[in-house]
Amino acid sequence: MTEAREIIINMFSELAKLHGLNKSVGAVYAVLYLSDRPLSISDIMKELKISKGNVSMSLKKLEELGFVKKVWIEGDRKNYYVANEGFKSIKDIAFKKHQIITNTLKELKTLKVDEKLAKKIKNLEKMEKISKKICDILDEVDG
Repeated sequence: MTEAREIIINMFSELAKLHGLNKSVGAVYAVLYLSDRPLSISDIMKELKISKGNVSMSLKKLEELGFVKKVWIEGDRKNYYVANEGFKSIKDIAFKKHQIITNTLKELKTLKVDEKLAKKIKNLEKMEKISKKICDILDEVDG
């Protein structure tokens, strides 16, 4: 593995940890991201020197999040995977978070709350404004 590849794999591993995921989830994504062809579970195992179970669980999580997809290669019975590039998955997650915050605030506005809780709700409103700005920026970047 080249030094540059190793640095990129470590970056995605650290990013995964920031989001509460196992670092191998980030490493598996990085290997797929760096590959110019679809990879099988055994390809990923060889590259990262991790177990089949670890690779399988990581791929399942990445598929759920929309960061990778399974592809079919004619004449081969193995499952192959490719990374979804661009900001689509990051954007989808940001939009989902924004929608959850917005829906929660709508629901809270229908309730009568004490002054202490009202202050906390004001903080949630700030969070909603920030998440909206993030969504707008991701829309702009993704074009």
